[in-house]
Amino acid sequence: ECGLEFLQLKGKKVAADVPAKRLLKGVSYGPSPFAAAGSLHQNDFFCDKAKLLWGDLGRSDLRIIKALGANTVRLYGNDPDLYHDDFLDHAHFLELDVIPGMGDAAYDVAACKGSGNYSCAEGVKDAYLKNLQRGFLTGHNIHGAQHAEELTEHTYKYHPSIKYFIVVNEPELKLPGLSRPRDFAKAIASGIDGVLEAEKEAQATGPLPNLTVTFSFASCPLCSKFGNIPGLGQMWMMRDALQNPEKYGLSPKNDLKEFFRTRFTYSFNSGNPSEEIKSLLLDRYTEEFPTTPIFVAEYHNPGNKNTERDLKNILSIAEDSSVLLGISFFEFQNRYDMPGHLIWGMFDPQAKHTELFFHISEDQVVEIPCLTPVFEKSAWKTIPEQITAAFGGPGLDVSNLCQPRPDQVIVSEHGFGQIQGLKNATAMQQFIKRVAEHMGGYVPDEVPESLAKLMVNPYATFAHLESLLADHPNWARWDLQASCVVDQRSLKSDVGHKIGYVCGLGHVDCSKIPSECKGNVWDTANWVLGNHFRELAYLKDGPLTPLEDCFFDGVASFTRSTTWKMSDRKSACVIPLGAPDPNKVFVSSYGYNLVMLTQDVGKIETFVRRTVNHLGGMALENIPDSFLKDLRTHDSNFQGLIQLLHKQNWTQWKLPAACVPDPTAKAGQLGAEIGVICGKGVFNCGAIPQSCKGSVWDTASFAFGSFYKLLQERGLADPIGNCSFKGMALYTSSALYSGYNYSSECIVPTHVSASS
Repeated sequence: ECGLEFLQLKGKKVAADVPAKRLLKGVSYGPSPFAAAGSLHQNDFFCDKAKLLWGDLGRSDLRIIKALGANTVRLYGNDPDLYHDDFLDHAHFLELDVIPGMGDAAYDVAACKGSGNYSCAEGVKDAYLKNLQRGFLTGHNIHGAQHAEELTEHTYKYHPSIKYFIVVNEPELKLPGLSRPRDFAKAIASGIDGVLEAEKEAQATGPLPNLTVTFSFASCPLCSKFGNIPGLGQMWMMRDALQNPEKYGLSPKNDLKEFFRTRFTYSFNSGNPSEEIKSLLLDRYTEEFPTTPIFVAEYHNPGNKNTERDLKNILSIAEDSSVLLGISFFEFQNRYDMPGHLIWGMFDPQAKHTELFFHISEDQVVEIPCLTPVFEKSAWKTIPEQITAAFGGPGLDVSNLCQPRPDQVIVSEHGFGQIQGLKNATAMQQFIKRVAEHMGGYVPDEVPESLAKLMVNPYATFAHLESLLADHPNWARWDLQASCVVDQRSLKSDVGHKIGYVCGLGHVDCSKIPSECKGNVWDTANWVLGNHFRELAYLKDGPLTPLEDCFFDGVASFTRSTTWKMSDRKSACVIPLGAPDPNKVFVSSYGYNLVMLTQDVGKIETFVRRTVNHLGGMALENIPDSFLKDLRTHDSNFQGLIQLLHKQNWTQWKLPAACVPDPTAKAGQLGAEIGVICGKGVFNCGAIPQSCKGSVWDTASFAFGSFYKLLQERGLADPIGNCSFKGMALYTSSALYSGYNYSSECIVPTHVSASS
């Protein structure tokens, strides 16, 4: 078969009489055997002992891939000590090409990443030689080979299923990073040299598969050329290292320049839609590398309204291209063992008694989950259905698959779509009950059928459901002691990363973590995430969004107190949301409603006093009980409160007032709001005096005050609406702002009338 993949052997463009290339239509295959959070001891899924995942006596994943119309399987994970010939044989039987890749461990050796020298040939050679001995080469009984010297007695050819081999995946993100392009180029070149040395030692003969390096779609500003084009700068650096290895401190044992000309194919990963692939990279790539083929090793644009149309378009682009071979759809299934891998899969793993067990290691055995096709609401089809249409496959036997279960799907927009695709109101009722529980509620009976039928409607969204539940409907009970707590099934490493991430956001002071909450990662996470969520509740003028703000890629959930109190969580480290704090809620309609729901006279009085202050007035005495009682017993609202306040004899309004930063605001957030003001064009930020640039508080005082005064002069100012800046400012009287320790020359007062 003379396809484009042999273009490099010729070193020139394909002749007119060469048959049409075979489009690469692949599936990126990493079938983690978890239906919930879990940690794998190894992630080589094409080894012989994973046969119950991909083989005909198990879940038959390879037949599923074939039924989609795919002709290629791109693999992840590679333990060189394990055998892979059974997988390769089965793929070849099904007429599936295979693209395995080097495991990251080959680069973790001392001479490579360990020393920072990035001379990676020896580690790669040792690992790849084992691959060759354990299935990549044919012509002998590899399982019977005990020593490397046994290989020297015969001539060996590559297994016919192996189409390409990925020497390294996304090297610019880990060897060592985009900030050091010469080092990752050196690591790649030396790694390729190691693969070639392994082939020589194993005496590989016959047609040799092209090697590839899979780059990310990131731009590389520090690369010597094409720094603003996704992936292309990295590709240029790699070619330069192969053609001029001495510039990179390498003395390779093989002719890497000739290798690049005759045996190399580029590849890259991308989550961009098809048209962007062409405009952002492919057009420029074709100019720079007109005789070097390339393929997309991970292709999927989550959120695309029509995956089928996008896949057909990228394949059409590949057909018309002189260099693009095709794509591999990313990915086979969603993964619970890797952060950020719950939006890419065409299948969801779902717990079911399959009686199929994956013996991952001596001390880890997992029951293999069944597969549920992921439903895409925008297309009203499952992703496998759309891939089948694009790839031209015969289609799946759905009897071997599972239906989404409302008691198991993840509580998220994705899970909502899965249940909505069932078009079953009873299933939606069960799902809504779980959503309520993740929002701090409990449904003692049943979710109203009318609501479930409404949510099954194609036009209903997860945001609609969240909004309805945020109003705390009376068919559920709502717990003020609910808390954002970590899911103890999560990976410790993921939890640790989230702690660092949240501490870096600055909403919670992580230097104040109590010593009793530092004993383990779970207690620390509960304290950090709980405090973070509680603070976030006061940073938005609207309902809580626990499904977003207490999710953290599935690491945490907002859990009612009866649940977390029954667990082994240390109660001192769990931070309940609690009743709304009238000193922290927004002075707004939403804040008013929150406080009024408490029916607490003290809280209501505090909020009313803050409202007077935010309007530029001042309460001269204690607020009369009769006034507070009227608020509690009548159908009052925030706008009505404002009108009432201006008529009270216990308030004073004829004082200078100014829009100034709230003393409790954080400096970084103030800086961001100053930038927003300067971008509105109402106030010229170039007019800020030099004397007001010494601190962000003085800069904000002048900017906020000037902005508000200009609006007031135009008759557009509203103390609540125009002097809030996401809760970081208030319009207040001189009696208060004079005590804020801001420079007086930076405060811009305005006149306040009794009718303002």
